Amino acid sequence: MAPVAAACGNPSEDPQFSQVRPPVPGGEVALTTDVPVGGCQVFAPKGTVVTQPVEGDFRAFEAECSHKGCFVASSTEGHIPCRCHGSRFDLTDGSVLGGPARSALPPVEIEVRDGRIFTA
Repeated sequence: MAPVAAACGNPSEDPQFSQVRPPVPGGEVALTTDVPVGGCQVFAPKGTVVTQPVEGDFRAFEAECSHKGCFVASSTEGHIPCRCHGSRFDLTDGSVLGGPARSALPPVEIEVRDGRIFTA
C-alpha cells in the first residue's frame, strides 16, 4: 500500500487514520511474504507496521509515530521511517534511531502460523 501524504502532525487530517480498525486478538494482519527482509510494511487498515529484521523473524508495532502522530512508512532501508518529520525507528524493538521522535513505537504482540501473521 502506498503511503498517502499527511498533514504534518494532525492525525485527524491523515486519510489513513479514518480507515484504521485496530487488530483484535487472533485477527490476521498480513502474509509473511508481504514483509521485506531488512524492512517493514505498514498495514494502515490495522494501524500496524510489521518488520522482518532478519529472515523469518517478524515483529509488529503501532504504526503511529510517537512524535506528532503521523503514520510511519513502509521501507526496505533497514529501519521504520516516519514520513512526516523524518524520525527513524529500529526494526527489532521500535526504539528511536533518529528524532525528532523521543519515544519508541509501542509493540503489537503477534504470532506467525502457516505463512500468516496474526495478533496474539
